[in-house]
Amino acid sequence: MKIKEIIIENFRSYYEVNPIKLKDGLTLIIGDNGDGKTTFFEALEWLFNTSTNDVNSRYISQKKKRLLLPNETAKVRVAMTFDHDGEKTVEKSFLFTKKDDDSIEMSGFEFIGYDGTGSERLQQLGKHLLDRCFDAKIRRYCLFKGESELNVFSDEKALNLMVDFFSDVKEFDPYLSFAEYAESSSQRALENAMKADKNNEKEEKRLSAEIAETQRKLTEVTTDLKNRRKEATDYTLLLENLEKNKEASEMLKDINDRLQSLSDKKIKTQARIDENYTTKLLDEMWILCGFKPIFQQFQEKVAQSRKEKSKIELLESKKKGKIEAIQEISKQIAEGITPLPLYIPDRKTMEDMIEDEFCKVCNRKAKKGSEAYEFMVSKLKEYLKSIEPKNEPEEEKLFSYDYIRELHTKSIHLEFSDEINNLLVTIQEVVDFNARMKNELLKINDSIEAEEINKKKLLAQTDGLDEAQLIDAYQNISNWWSRKSDAEKQIPILEGRESRITSDLEELKNKYSQLAENSTASMYAKVHTVLNKILKAFVKAKKQNTLDFLEQLENKSNEYLSKLNIEDFRGVIRLIQMHDETAKIQLFDSRGERVYDPNTALETTMYMSVLFAVSELTKIKRENDFPLIFDAPTSSLSPAKESNFFTVISNIQKQCIIITKSFFVEDPITKKNVLNLDQINALHGAVYRIEKKRPFDEQDLSTIQTTITPIK
Repeated sequence: MKIKEIIIENFRSYYEVNPIKLKDGLTLIIGDNGDGKTTFFEALEWLFNTSTNDVNSRYISQKKKRLLLPNETAKVRVAMTFDHDGEKTVEKSFLFTKKDDDSIEMSGFEFIGYDGTGSERLQQLGKHLLDRCFDAKIRRYCLFKGESELNVFSDEKALNLMVDFFSDVKEFDPYLSFAEYAESSSQRALENAMKADKNNEKEEKRLSAEIAETQRKLTEVTTDLKNRRKEATDYTLLLENLEKNKEASEMLKDINDRLQSLSDKKIKTQARIDENYTTKLLDEMWILCGFKPIFQQFQEKVAQSRKEKSKIELLESKKKGKIEAIQEISKQIAEGITPLPLYIPDRKTMEDMIEDEFCKVCNRKAKKGSEAYEFMVSKLKEYLKSIEPKNEPEEEKLFSYDYIRELHTKSIHLEFSDEINNLLVTIQEVVDFNARMKNELLKINDSIEAEEINKKKLLAQTDGLDEAQLIDAYQNISNWWSRKSDAEKQIPILEGRESRITSDLEELKNKYSQLAENSTASMYAKVHTVLNKILKAFVKAKKQNTLDFLEQLENKSNEYLSKLNIEDFRGVIRLIQMHDETAKIQLFDSRGERVYDPNTALETTMYMSVLFAVSELTKIKRENDFPLIFDAPTSSLSPAKESNFFTVISNIQKQCIIITKSFFVEDPITKKNVLNLDQINALHGAVYRIEKKRPFDEQDLSTIQTTITPIK
């Protein structure tokens, strides 16, 4: 089968009719991001899907929808013309009508086929024509979106489907079914004939019982052996994945350790941030941050009150005849000086001043015997006398509660309080500290986010193992090794037991057949012996045919791998058949060592080599080739590797349709992406450029239209 032309009409960004003719070899469809590459691929997926009649409004071109008049109808259509024993066409389509309220009504789904074999062009169901010429089992090995879908053995049923469809094994099935039926029937006929023979009745019963018991033992051992093989294989795979992801596990541990450290740091940093400023206004007296001008007024009021109090006390003393005691006070008041209260300075301060011979009030020396010194001594005596207990009845005080004294003390305390005087500095320091902590918290959150992204990227590369499984794997590694070792030790023991029981069973069956030779059942015994040998021959041939197919597929895969990886390490592809008849694609080096973690480029070419091999074997076995269609299969390849890849593909006699964003270079003048025509012209095949038609509105999907331009 060779695709000759594809037509896309009003399918999403493909407005109106867009034909594209394809070559027998390579056809490149090149487009930049957002130009319609994925839409082209999805149009083919829609056409190739024969299982459902999928009609969906998301397939409709928004531009065509916008330009339709009310009650006007248009068509969404994808058609393919191909050569398969003559030219044929399949076409899937549906109609859509724009209503008065701008809603869309869909109708008229059709899937039509046209068979041009012979002189007439006959119409038939497109589903039947496509399935007949391009079987659904083949299509699963034809259409690949991205690099992640290239592993043809990712489906556990893939090997059986491939062997059945692409090899000669299926041809054995009718004969094998008949041989199984004939052998089983002849066995029952022999047993019935033997039981009817009265001469050998006793011996027949004994042999039948022994055969049944031996068969039971064989079934038991075979089941146990199958389980042990499965267990050994399963734990081997687990350990291989573990080995493959060992580095990832160590990196995961480092990431988790860093995340834990960052989380702890985040908690501590959050705890250090205290923005409860409302509480601090009163509890920590932040409300006094504008205290200074108010305090000056407070001091003035207190000083004024002290003066008024002193005057009142002077007048009261005069009334009581205490003239001598108040002469000095009167003088000071007359001179505008308010004398210090007795308690200022306090007792300890006055004692220190006398001892040091230094007045700390006026900040001058006061040598012993000097007037200043004697003043300090007399003031101390006066203070001590004032605090002595009074024996005579206490004279009623003019100012009973002495609030002015308290206010004066408070004034002195506040004036010399660093806590109050530095409030603005303290507040600024707290605000700055909180800002620094919040900035540090932002950095910590950024680091945590970066580590989480690194973790996601890491887990995406661990063959589907999630974080818990990866951690659990390493916690159970010793247990896995133990179980794998135990299973592997049991396998040869069980194989030996199976072999011995099988031999015993064959010997018993031979005795049973020999017993029949001297009876009326001799003919039944001979027929059964022949049919049993035929059945064994068919079983062996089918198994060998499967092995031959895998060997051919492996050899062809390595031929393509060598072409796709010139002058680079490529290893050797091995198709490993598992215990449950599934298969895996694995890479080894020439010494037989498993390459656990090939780089993405090598892994991509490895899978594509198998795909090319499958395609070639299909052509050989079924005399029917089919195309390979890839969407962005080389995104992980380096420019040099990608260039070599396309060169090799263009020289392979195989129809390949590759949708890619490669072959772009930056124009040094316009700084825009343009096609590298030198590279394109070096290839064999057809090349098309798909791109958005300009101008368009970046925010209006209905202005987007993909155009197809032939380049080569």
